Amino acid sequence: MKIMIKRKLLTILSLVLFMTPLIAKQQTETIIDMERQHIKELLEEKYINAVANKLETDKMLELFHPDFAIFSADGEELKRFPLLEWKKAVDDYKLDNKGNSELRTLTYDFASIDVTGNAAAVKVLLFRNSELIATDYISLLKFNGTWKIVAKVPYAHVEKPF
Repeated sequence: MKIMIKRKLLTILSLVLFMTPLIAKQQTETIIDMERQHIKELLEEKYINAVANKLETDKMLELFHPDFAIFSADGEELKRFPLLEWKKAVDDYKLDNKGNSELRTLTYDFASIDVTGNAAAVKVLLFRNSELIATDYISLLKFNGTWKIVAKVPYAHVEKPF
């Protein structure tokens, strides 16, 4: 009788030990999926729709980290376009009445959203009239529970996409 009880306990213990990592992995994947969805919603609301389409530069200060910059290559040099300079350029663009609404009707596709802990990388494809005009590689970090965009590396598929 004692042997049967020991076998049952051993079987139960084995199942618990086997299932625990699977449950933990599933919980981790659920959390990552929730973070991906949250990042997607943030980018849709405050980056693509507000900043890119409506030129609402006040949204930049909500979603982008103060040390954010757009990075690009200029020959062998790394060009850095800081947040406040970008905001001013967009504000000037609006004041000069260059904010042609036809140019500001972008659609998009999230090619990838990769999350690891408090770091994330997003690849966004931007389209105008179904034509791919730009690809943005966006890096985010989570500060005190809040996602902030810290860097963007764009690629233009057409000359002067914006």
